[in-house]
This record gives sequence, structure tokens and C-alpha cells, in this order.
Amino acid sequence: MTSAPWEPADAWVFAAIAVYDRRCTLLELIASADWINHAVLLEAEVEGALGRLAGADLVRVYEDWTFELTDEGSSVWGGGVRDLQSQLHRIEERLAAVEPGRVAVRLPRGAMERALEDYRSA
Repeated sequence: MTSAPWEPADAWVFAAIAVYDRRCTLLELIASADWINHAVLLEAEVEGALGRLAGADLVRVYEDWTFELTDEGSSVWGGGVRDLQSQLHRIEERLAAVEPGRVAVRLPRGAMERALEDYRSA
């Protein structure tokens, strides 16, 4: 059985994690996603993207709700592209060659709302 295809937010979430080059928090993911796409992610977009990315072994989701790229994810991110829009396009192309995973990721109740509130008050 083939899993669901990649969603438009998947590359966005992937890039939002990747720009840190280290573990990042949910608040940092939200902030970098807004910086990248000038929009705030929805909770369903974050959960769905994390499930597909973690299931494809491109992103690690830790118990403390921090996130980072795996070695495989780093190879998708790498490549010396300096323009962010070109990098996003490259990520989408590279994701197309990888089967999306299927891991259920559910943020703790209220975590997204708290992170959004912290982001907006920063």
C-alpha cells in the first residue's frame, strides 16, 4: 500500500527545522516557518508534516517536542543553495523522490496554542 503523497506544508516544516542546524523547539519551528513563508502553520499542518517526515526518517521528533534533521534529512537539505526559495524548490524535488512516511504525531493538548501565544508576544 502506498502512503499519502507529500503535502505543500511538508517542505515548509522541513525547512523550518533545517535552518537551525540543531534541535529546535516548537516555538522556533513556528518562528522560522513564518520567516520562510510569511504565514503561521496550522496545528494539523505541523502534525501531518512531522508524521510524514519522521516516518520517512528525515526528521527526528523527540519526547520533549524538539525536532532536528536526521542524517538522511541533512542530505536532502544540503547542497549549497543560498537562495531560500531555490532551496525550498530543491527540497520539494528531493522529497518527491522519497516515499512519505506514516507516523502518527500528535502534539500535546494546547502545545500549539501556547507556542503561538509565546511567538506572538515575543
